[in-house]
Amino acid sequence: MLGFRNRDKVVKPSLVALGIVERSAAKAHASLIATGWAEIGYGYHGSVHAHADHPEVVVRLARKADGFGDYAALIRKGFAGSDGPHAPRVHDLSVSRCGALMTVGSRLSTPSLDTWWLAYAHAVIADHPSVLVDEGVRERFKAEWPAYEPRIDHSSFDGIREDFRAAWPKYEAFVATLRAASPRALDPNVGNVLVGQDGSPVVNDPLCDDGFGLWRSPLSRLTARLANAFRRLADDALGRGPVPA
Repeated sequence: MLGFRNRDKVVKPSLVALGIVERSAAKAHASLIATGWAEIGYGYHGSVHAHADHPEVVVRLARKADGFGDYAALIRKGFAGSDGPHAPRVHDLSVSRCGALMTVGSRLSTPSLDTWWLAYAHAVIADHPSVLVDEGVRERFKAEWPAYEPRIDHSSFDGIREDFRAAWPKYEAFVATLRAASPRALDPNVGNVLVGQDGSPVVNDPLCDDGFGLWRSPLSRLTARLANAFRRLADDALGRGPVPA
């Protein structure tokens, strides 16, 4: 198990302290449900769980490498703003032998769609020269917030932009630093900003699901890359084989 460093010198909740023993991809989900960790959210590769006896934390299970594992690794490594109000708190992380990830983090809340700053917080993530906001993403953005464009300099954000910067002056700097630290462009899709306990916007899951495995050791990452390379070569070889008549 990989423990996250405690910058605040305060004991943080761990998987062991929460009594979570089963962490495999095949059995962990059923074990969490059986021990009272109800599923409160899910994604392509995993699920998020909460327990009535531990209302301040959530446990996230990912059955394979995904973007949140990379994000957690970046936060563990540390960068400007990673211990501030706009980054999630990840207290503990465990990687099973088959590559499943389980994390313990502070519980965040989902903002209502009429939260005055929500569209702008998403636009900050999407609006960058290196990010190509395709029409699908743009349509989903405008479906949630018809009055806005996913560009921070758009006139639709007049007033909101200034009030947001006054309320959370470090948010845009955090996103910029995260963008520089990330191995790839940030995910501009709707749904990756939540609310912290102090009411601040928190960038919760900004990396795409094709995880780089930053939470693995360097040797494990190298092994995975080599395995993927050999797999591609084998697929190419099969594709070039003769086609039966």
